[in-house]
Amino acid sequence: MPQWQRNVYAIWVAQFLAMVGLTLIVPFLPFYLRTLGVATTADVERWSGFLFAAPFLVQTLAAPLWGVLGDRYGRKMMVLRAMLGIGVTNMLSAAVGNAGQLVALRAVQGGVSGFVAAGNALVTATIPPDRMGAALGLLQTSLTGGGIIGPLVGGALADLVGHRAVFVITGAMCWIAAVVVARGAREEVPAAHARRGGPGVLANIEYFIRSPALRTTGVLLCTSQIAIMSVEPIFAVYVSTLGVTPERAATVAGVLFSVTGLTAMLGAPVWGRTADRSGESRVLVLTLWGSAVAYAAQSGAASPAQLFVFRAALGFFQGGMMPPLYTIVARACPPDRLGGIMGLTSSSIMLGSVIGPLLGGLLSAEIGIRWIFGIAAVVMSISALGTRRLASVIETAYAAPAPGGQ
Repeated sequence: MPQWQRNVYAIWVAQFLAMVGLTLIVPFLPFYLRTLGVATTADVERWSGFLFAAPFLVQTLAAPLWGVLGDRYGRKMMVLRAMLGIGVTNMLSAAVGNAGQLVALRAVQGGVSGFVAAGNALVTATIPPDRMGAALGLLQTSLTGGGIIGPLVGGALADLVGHRAVFVITGAMCWIAAVVVARGAREEVPAAHARRGGPGVLANIEYFIRSPALRTTGVLLCTSQIAIMSVEPIFAVYVSTLGVTPERAATVAGVLFSVTGLTAMLGAPVWGRTADRSGESRVLVLTLWGSAVAYAAQSGAASPAQLFVFRAALGFFQGGMMPPLYTIVARACPPDRLGGIMGLTSSSIMLGSVIGPLLGGLLSAEIGIRWIFGIAAVVMSISALGTRRLASVIETAYAAPAPGGQ
């Protein structure tokens, strides 16, 4: 088996394990806050926003630096650093005594993470150009698959063994993922060391801004993530308002989280074939509009069964959003900038992941949870309109490199 295939499989397995672990805790985070002394529902919603936003805020700042270091010293090293660091912070999260300590550890976790950008850079640097789209699509299924199993198991696991034990399990899974990468992935480390004088963070930022394709992609990643993450912090609380008993709330929330990931996996190949026939920009427009409608429908759900249907529809459309965007990024920058540009792309996502939870957590406490789904729908609609206007820019991303490239 060629080494590039080994890299793809090793990163796939590692990302899957890490994603399962990280999403184990998603369904019960608001309930964990209650065990840490956060009493009222409004306070739980506010603290949930901080919990979700803290790691993304720090990662927004750290990702470009880790990307540059990966270009210079090796992307595999960056994946290992992220996996090991996330494992440590989750182990410590099992021992916190109050909500402030948990938020602080989540912020540290954001600072040391970034395995997705590093893994994408490692794979795209070694894979044959004609296999790039398929490989990035495959890697996306590891994240989606992990996002299915983690919430589905995590809610029930928290009800069974307790919240703190799940954090320990998450940490252990991230460490196992690091072992998989250490043994299975390889890269040209001497060449990485030879690039110590390569582009820095500021040079990569300038390159990113000057490239119409990268600018467009960065904006789309940010705005779509704002919509997605505005709902995440308060979703479990929303489920508890639909007639679900407290002892089943975490389990039901986990199922509803997971169905979105399942339909995303089913939808991804459908949208991939559509993109081959009609182009990436058309797929992005359709999936963004579909997501907007699905979020609007969730705002009016009257039962967990209705919410299940709307979450399933949401996942189907979201399955077609990320792979074409990542493919555009990979093809729009030269090899010696790949890690740094992937880091900036990650920062675009993280910026949306900062704004989204804060927006959702704070506004839901003021105007009500259902309105947050409407806001998510509006943001997705605006993104779809922007994509339609900038379709020509995205379609030419494959044909011409960004200005100032090497």
